[in-house]
Amino acid sequence: MIRYVKHHFIDKAKYDLCVKLDSSGLVYGFSWYLDTACETWDALVLNDYDAVWPLPVRSKFGIKYFYRPFGIQQLGIFSKIDVSDDYRNEFAKQMIANCKFADIYLNEDQLIGVENLAGVQTKINRNYVLNLGTSYREIYHGYNSNTRRAIKKASKQKLEIFEHDGPDVLIDIFKHTRGEQLQLSEAFYANMSKLMYQALHKGVGKIWTVYGPGNIACGGAFFIETNTRSTLLFTALDDVGKEMRAMFHLLNEYIILNSENQLLLDFEGSNDEGVAHFYRSFGSKEKHYQQLKYNGLPLPLRWLKK
Repeated sequence: MIRYVKHHFIDKAKYDLCVKLDSSGLVYGFSWYLDTACETWDALVLNDYDAVWPLPVRSKFGIKYFYRPFGIQQLGIFSKIDVSDDYRNEFAKQMIANCKFADIYLNEDQLIGVENLAGVQTKINRNYVLNLGTSYREIYHGYNSNTRRAIKKASKQKLEIFEHDGPDVLIDIFKHTRGEQLQLSEAFYANMSKLMYQALHKGVGKIWTVYGPGNIACGGAFFIETNTRSTLLFTALDDVGKEMRAMFHLLNEYIILNSENQLLLDFEGSNDEGVAHFYRSFGSKEKHYQQLKYNGLPLPLRWLKK
């Protein structure tokens, strides 16, 4: 039986065990991550937490809706048992029955058919992952020629990697480079900062900062390592870092350190072709995950959420 459980009634010990045993290894489903990223969240629960579907929830004008918060790429169903297509469709029906609007993203191990779900649209998104379970030599062989050249160029620069900076260093670099182009809200930066500090507190976060000439930070990355997956949560790079190919250097060093470990490096995207090309250049494999959008709003409001 699938039931809708409000946040304060969720048994988080049973819930987190289910997420931990899920084959995806995704960090986004853990209760501590959701508590940090969301205002609040509820869950659909199968039987005694055999499978769960966390649902970040908000309300506007008295209308409840499910959404994707900053810092969460994929959610969907997490399970410690095999979940059939029929169960997935039943989960989707229960989700729809408990909201008027939803714009959410499932994880890469599942697709939900929407032929019999009125008001539901789907879209397929791209993600890239690299298996680090083989030797570095084998992984390097999968790099494309441009990445190999970039790594060689970076090796001639005076680049140093530091592992003890705080998240604010990365956020400051990003805010004054890519952030200015994207015009992101302060809420985005506050949320990413909270997620990174919480991951560090939990002992699963790693921050790598690249310093160039003059001992000035020119880029960096934040990783979250849980289960068998390392998620590249956040990156930042200024113009000096771009010129010196600092991100190529950083990711290559991370791959060297973690090669021959049973770990997937999850690049966290992207649908943007330029970003996707960069991630593919390391020999990563393309994965797909589904966006599910449901609009059951009353007709006068439906056009607002198209």
